[in-house]
Amino acid sequence: MIKIANPAYDVVFKYLMEDNKIAKLLLSDLLQEEIIELEVRPQEYIMDVISMTVYRLDFNAKIKNADGTEKVVLVEVQKAKFPTDILRFRRYLGEQYRAEQNLIKTEKDGFKALPIITVYFLGYPLASNPPYPVIRVRRSVTDNSTQEVIDLKDEFIESLTHDCVIVQIPKLKETRRNELEMILSLFDEKQYRYEISVNEEDYPERYREVIRRLLKAAASEEVRKSMEIEDEIIESFKMVERDKERLAEELKQEKQRAEQEKQRAEQEKQRAEQKEKELQQEKQRAERKEKELQQEKQRAEQEKQRAEQEKQRAEQKEKELEQEKIRMIKEMLKQGMSKEIIMQIAKVDELFLRKHKLI
Repeated sequence: MIKIANPAYDVVFKYLMEDNKIAKLLLSDLLQEEIIELEVRPQEYIMDVISMTVYRLDFNAKIKNADGTEKVVLVEVQKAKFPTDILRFRRYLGEQYRAEQNLIKTEKDGFKALPIITVYFLGYPLASNPPYPVIRVRRSVTDNSTQEVIDLKDEFIESLTHDCVIVQIPKLKETRRNELEMILSLFDEKQYRYEISVNEEDYPERYREVIRRLLKAAASEEVRKSMEIEDEIIESFKMVERDKERLAEELKQEKQRAEQEKQRAEQEKQRAEQKEKELQQEKQRAERKEKELQQEKQRAEQEKQRAEQEKQRAEQKEKELEQEKIRMIKEMLKQGMSKEIIMQIAKVDELFLRKHKLI
């Protein structure tokens, strides 16, 4: 048995995929395509603190088709630890569709867009909880009239639609039906589990380089420290999220109480108006009824004042929440987080940061 680094950690996954041979092997098997050349895109190590974490890695891949022709595609790999907003994945994908660096120059047509293939490593199951560890989503072109599948490769289609692969990491422990699922089962999403004990002989020969690369990662003090930092960041995020949820619930309750008071005041007002109509109908009892009407109005006014007080308390609570948000932002600034990440966490814009002299 040997101890290897846990590739579920972003820093270990990055270390693993920096090996071009390994990246080419894994992506070829995931895409079910023959990748003959693979080039990693220059980029930063991106931590999306809102989702904690989404790690992105992009490649230019030259693929050999079954007919012997070749094509160049952009392979976008995204790895998420926790359930995240689908719109966030769409935004990342939209950035790739929009980016000028994803254009290639051809002698015939000038510039044209690179086709995109996405690969998602999810540390959680899909909402529908399908039992399949690796899911391949393929496009198909059909004749709308006959529903016949058409063998059509067109730049318009290739540029505006894409295939994707979804890896449900938790499902890899349940099902290992082929060599790819066996090697991917090394991902262990349990927090603080930096190393995994494995028997190299239990894994296919073609994937032994993956085991050896993870063995090197386990021996790296720099990688270990980065894993510890990753855990600290995640734990800090969880604490912030718990505080946000608590404050949001308190605000919700305060608003509900204020709304209830407002409704009661409105009801009292309506009753007072009804009483006034009755007084108009009973002229002989006008004096007594008028007095009762004034009393009802006073009570309505008192209820209105109480509602206003509740509203003021709710507004004060909002101010306190804003101060708490400012405190959280200051704490994140101390941790060295960037302005963009802080704006995503706190759900504020740059104007808010400048207003409170946080940047």
